[in-house]
Amino acid sequence: MKRLIIAAVIAGISVPAMAQFTLDSCQAMAARNYPLINQYELIDRLADFSIQNAAKAYLPQITLSGSASYISEVVSFPENMEQMFGAMGIDMAGLRNDQYKFTLDITQNIWDGGVSKAAKEQAEAERDVSARTADVEMYSLRDRVCQIYFGILMLEDNLKQNDLVTSMLAKNYEVAKSCLDNGIAMEGEISRIQAELVSNSQSRANLEWARRAYLQVLSVMTGTEIDGSSSFERPEMPATTLTAYDIMRPELALFDAQEKAVKAQRRYVNSSVMPKFSLFAQGLYGYPGLNMFEDMMEYKWSPNYIVGVRFQWNISSFYTKRNNLRKLETSAAQVAVQRDKFLYGNRIESVRKDSEIRKMMEVMEKDDELIALRRKVREASEAKFRNGTITASDLLKDINDEARAILDKSLHELEYMKNIYEQKIITNN
Repeated sequence: MKRLIIAAVIAGISVPAMAQFTLDSCQAMAARNYPLINQYELIDRLADFSIQNAAKAYLPQITLSGSASYISEVVSFPENMEQMFGAMGIDMAGLRNDQYKFTLDITQNIWDGGVSKAAKEQAEAERDVSARTADVEMYSLRDRVCQIYFGILMLEDNLKQNDLVTSMLAKNYEVAKSCLDNGIAMEGEISRIQAELVSNSQSRANLEWARRAYLQVLSVMTGTEIDGSSSFERPEMPATTLTAYDIMRPELALFDAQEKAVKAQRRYVNSSVMPKFSLFAQGLYGYPGLNMFEDMMEYKWSPNYIVGVRFQWNISSFYTKRNNLRKLETSAAQVAVQRDKFLYGNRIESVRKDSEIRKMMEVMEKDDELIALRRKVREASEAKFRNGTITASDLLKDINDEARAILDKSLHELEYMKNIYEQKIITNN
């Protein structure tokens, strides 16, 4: 006896619990499994690189260069002056044709007209646009999961109803056999019930294959193995409907980000035409140096340097400034049009969905009454069938009518809940 108890306990421990899923958990798993989720990290990384590059605009800019050249004509004194210097014992042969130079340039921005600040703001705005674009695509995943999830629930209701019909048919099949034995029913009556049982079995096979296909799709979307033994929690029946016009979709955040990006680009255009000031230092080593007269008298390499303040203003950038700003104004207008178009379509969809919700509420009010009536008709037909006063065809019709009424109630509830959740997706409430 103890061995049996121990074996039962071990068996109970080793058998895994049935996997249970909810709509929210499936949507969360699908979001984590969606390849686009990795895009957020890449967006942040690219934006950080751009912002860091913009911030480095105020670091000293260092350039090292060198050259070796041969010049056909170089600076020299007139021949009579060379002769005069030669008479005085001074060799003034002039510069040599081969010249060499190594240069180190260092530039430190003092004020760049706000270009680096505008570039940082533009990089941050572009990051926000990319992230909000990803949000929109990720959000659309919720609706796809919702359709699959409610599709599974509807198939499960059909399977339950199929079992109910099979149970009623099997019970009446036994009644028909008893009636046949007593000479009340004919062989054809039993055949009709048997045919209905076979047809019901075929319907069940189709429903099971459809459910299996839905489970496979959901498994791929969530990245989780979901088999036929898994259970799906039926969402609670909402008490009230949602407000049809309260819209908080991620698309609106995307439009806001696009408008901010246009403003950042406008600031960049305005700053790009401003004058720029910087400090500079230039170190030179080579031949000839800055003291050309000394190098004309003696060939030697020498170090030299230049330091100062540089002012630079690209006046020609004003040629395109106006058109660039007009292009940005057009882009801003396009964003506004897209926002209005989205809100228009979304509100129409929300109103239509709200109408469907109210319609389903009215339909569901009569479901229980219809089921009760259909049940009475079916029970009366079963009594008549046992007495041999109606045929199996009449009974089967009443059984199917009651089964359809019960199934319709369940499907009406699921359709109502599905519309509610779709309304939530439409408005993001």
